[in-house]
Amino acid sequence: MFLPAPADARTWIGGALGALGGPERMHDLQREIVDDLGVVIYGFAPGEVIEPLSAETILTAGVGPELRAQIVRLAVVLELTDRALERSTTRGVEQFAARLGVRTVLVHEARQLAEHHTVLLHTDLLRHSWTARETAREALSGKVIELVRSKLSYLGIGHDDTIADRWRSLRDLPDGTWGRGVADFYERHGFAFPGEPHGIYEIGARHDFIHVLADYDATPEGELDTFALIAATMPDEEGLTLLAVTLGIFQNGSIRHMSGKRVVMARSDTLADPGAAKRWVDAFRRGAACSVDLMAGIDHFAMADLPIDEARRQVGLTPART
Repeated sequence: MFLPAPADARTWIGGALGALGGPERMHDLQREIVDDLGVVIYGFAPGEVIEPLSAETILTAGVGPELRAQIVRLAVVLELTDRALERSTTRGVEQFAARLGVRTVLVHEARQLAEHHTVLLHTDLLRHSWTARETAREALSGKVIELVRSKLSYLGIGHDDTIADRWRSLRDLPDGTWGRGVADFYERHGFAFPGEPHGIYEIGARHDFIHVLADYDATPEGELDTFALIAATMPDEEGLTLLAVTLGIFQNGSIRHMSGKRVVMARSDTLADPGAAKRWVDAFRRGAACSVDLMAGIDHFAMADLPIDEARRQVGLTPART
């Protein structure tokens, strides 16, 4: 989710406010996130009032298609923070998006959340996610058997030592390197490596490199922050779909199972924890500053022997501010 330039920030936020029906139609957390977007990312004064913009105002001002799309995406992300999302709100965002000429699958997902079609929501999110696309790409490149074995290992049906040994080898890297940090991350939390029984699906495991790079722990808030950062580095909506899945698990409560297994850490309203919304917004800022797509744009194992600070420098990852 590329963040607009500072000159477009008020149009971006004001448009999202208009799509949602104005601040009076939003809950406290949504208003807090909007305020944090202005303060953390653009340096606005805390509590600065940004007027909602109608679709007609945006069109009359000649706002371009990319910024119009960003307005709708922000509105939908804000919708997905609401576990009691109302159908009237999603209908308003749908109409707003149509008036701006913006088509996005995320608008449909928000409607499913409001209508409590959680199974359909989960299915659609996974089908449109980066993980699904990357699985298809790797399958077409001849890795079908390896992918199947990785998935079966995750389900506890056998194991694949070739995959597991690739990840276990990270333990042999020097202290302070990115890869050693990933191995320590797995062992500190008692996680099985990909390829081991119940080890995470290898494609999805790439995000654990980002946990370590960004210094976000394996907690509900850490997952939300990690995927906010990832979404901000990805060049298309598939990153936002990954973020939507994470919001379903840790914020709006719509997802409790992944790939047939219950998510043990799943919980609702994580962003309502003290300071969590501001840290989440800061993760967007950090991701937008990166010079590369952190999930698909780099070879994590090729960079695993880099000192962690050097890896951060190479991808442009800045320190957290909150």
